[in-house]
Amino acid sequence: MTIQTGPRTLVIATFIALSVGFLVGYWMAPRAETPEPSTASAAPHSVGPAEYSQLGMQSLESGDYASAERYFRRAAEMSPDDAGPRMDLAVSLMYQERWQEAVDELEAAAELAPEAPEIYFLRGVVYRDGLRDSDRARESWVRFLAMVPSDSPQAGTVRGWLEGLESAAGETAQ
Repeated sequence: MTIQTGPRTLVIATFIALSVGFLVGYWMAPRAETPEPSTASAAPHSVGPAEYSQLGMQSLESGDYASAERYFRRAAEMSPDDAGPRMDLAVSLMYQERWQEAVDELEAAAELAPEAPEIYFLRGVVYRDGLRDSDRARESWVRFLAMVPSDSPQAGTVRGWLEGLESAAGETAQ
């Protein structure tokens, strides 16, 4: 068995490494904390959106995407004004290759938190990888780049992906 080498293999390997790195960083990033419910009305053992999100993250890490989806949906139901659980839900849907549902969740998250760059990063991935819409992927990533520091690792990753879109568009035109 021979392993292919060359520029295309390098691009694919780089894409996979950067994607995995970003998603791991995304999952490990601190989240805005949900306000604690009043102790008078909440039982000491009550489970809130933060706990469901944590369970969802654990399910994602173990590869149980259907369970992650259920936990993130519950967290989103419990905190309908928080974009975080919707972004997390979108990631679980992406892993299940349910692209249109993922983009729908990201659109809902964008309505709640239009200045959250993660939404546009993920939306670009969905449009490029799942829905095969390079124009919308480009639009999402350009917006992402306008929101993050230009020297951030994620910005460098996205610039590379945009160059890849341009290269693919040039090859298609020929």
